[in-house]
Amino acid sequence: MFRFILFIILTININVQASAKVICELEGTYSITYEDVTKNFLSEGIDLFRNLAVQTQQSIFLLQKAKTNFAEEFWQKDPIAVTQYWEINKDDTMAKLNYVFEPAPIWINPEAKWVEKNSEKGIEILATMMPGDVHPVFNDYKVDLYRISNTVNWYTGKGRIDGDIWLSKNDGTKNKNPKVEIQASGKCSPQARKF
Repeated sequence: MFRFILFIILTININVQASAKVICELEGTYSITYEDVTKNFLSEGIDLFRNLAVQTQQSIFLLQKAKTNFAEEFWQKDPIAVTQYWEINKDDTMAKLNYVFEPAPIWINPEAKWVEKNSEKGIEILATMMPGDVHPVFNDYKVDLYRISNTVNWYTGKGRIDGDIWLSKNDGTKNKNPKVEIQASGKCSPQARKF
């Protein structure tokens, strides 16, 4: 009898903690420029974005406007493939997220602080670093902006990654400050809730 009760408790525990695995294969671009934004309303928009504790539609809009301040030829664009490995709990919260880039951007910080945002449509994991933090891989760079968003949508069966990493040299050197943009999207493994 005791074994039977123990078996039921363990089974319930395993079912509560069980997670689904979702794999998303994304295609997109990895872009980088070392140009500097001149001090105008666009760079002030970047300051607004950096100083907000949370992202808002206005801050994202201003960031996009600031990026258009660079001529298209200033951006070095390369194709990138990203594979997201999601483990999702039964209550639709994230148990674990790993992602692999090919080729791997060297500016990614795997130790960045992240928050999880859940909605009826899916999950977003937003990884950020605070402005002024020293980049853990490159000690001679500090963070101006660090934002990596990973999303999976239950109903469309699609995944997405959007990243913006803006760094500046600690010594204030100009034209050596990388600004990285990562954009990729694609399909995920079949979702039970799709349509």
